[in-house]
Amino acid sequence: MKKFTIIFSILLVLAFVGVMIWVAAAPDFKEPASQKGVEDPNAPVWSKTLDDLLAYLEEKGLVDQSDASSLTDGIGSKAILCSDAEFYWWDLENLDPESQEYIAYQEMADSGMIDLWGMGMYYMAVTKNGPFGLNASNYAGDVKALLAAYEEFGR
Repeated sequence: MKKFTIIFSILLVLAFVGVMIWVAAAPDFKEPASQKGVEDPNAPVWSKTLDDLLAYLEEKGLVDQSDASSLTDGIGSKAILCSDAEFYWWDLENLDPESQEYIAYQEMADSGMIDLWGMGMYYMAVTKNGPFGLNASNYAGDVKALLAAYEEFGR
């Protein structure tokens, strides 16, 4: 029984030393690809409007502004439904930090999700680009092309 205890203790110590060596040799934490290139506050996208974004996407043939309609207030300073994609713009300079719109922007910036109606039950995935947000979950066209053009806008 003593031999088993000694052998087990030696194996346990060797395993611990092996794990410590592996952790020390492992590469450092890398930032997720979705967080790379944190937005530059001086990037041109911050001086653009929602009309500029829609015109850019229409020029690329991804949306048709003839079917654009306003969405309800409470999420962004301005919200448009165009080609079944939801576009949001936040006027961050003039928003009250306690307003529902500012809270929605912060949620999008932090997690990529917006808590609709502030109840913690209905969440909407939104892709951020400067002061803009895009929910392409109902978009019938090429979502990858729309997201690529949207992310390239104002860069």
